[in-house]
Amino acid sequence: MTSPASHVCDADFVAGIGVHWERRPLTPEPGLAALLQQPDLDHGGKATVVQAVGTMVVDECVAHGYHSMDLVVLHPGTPGLDEALERFDKPHTHADDEVRYILEGEGLFGFFNAQGQERVLRVGPGDYLRIPAGVEHRFTLTAVRRIKALRLFADTAGWVAQYTQRPAAAMAAGS
Repeated sequence: MTSPASHVCDADFVAGIGVHWERRPLTPEPGLAALLQQPDLDHGGKATVVQAVGTMVVDECVAHGYHSMDLVVLHPGTPGLDEALERFDKPHTHADDEVRYILEGEGLFGFFNAQGQERVLRVGPGDYLRIPAGVEHRFTLTAVRRIKALRLFADTAGWVAQYTQRPAAAMAAGS
């Protein structure tokens, strides 16, 4: 039985299940800041952000064998957003690490321990998360309904969600 989601940021809880969470403050130069404030970005805009911000996480790429990165951009105009969020919000694991460096917007990650307890972590600009392979989690957006996050990959094939079928209470998007 899953306990109700707790919206208390519990750094000890997430560290105890192996999640690395740190603050990497982002102080973008004016051109990058302007790009990050746009609701959506074309391919060139995304590439510019990846190139600029990617240098800030080279240490993680070297330490953990991440070979590629991209930028995920979600906003109210994203085609299929509600369907995607419905999938992301189901408890799941991955065969590879899931890495997110939040650049703009905000979201909620729910993390489960072996006893089925969940803690919900609100993330925003400057939050860096490395969720190890096999850690059960889920994600949704807050009421802001937008996020831009740099994703790091060792192998994108490892990012296929493996749903656990764990019943979970709704994460409140307005919290």
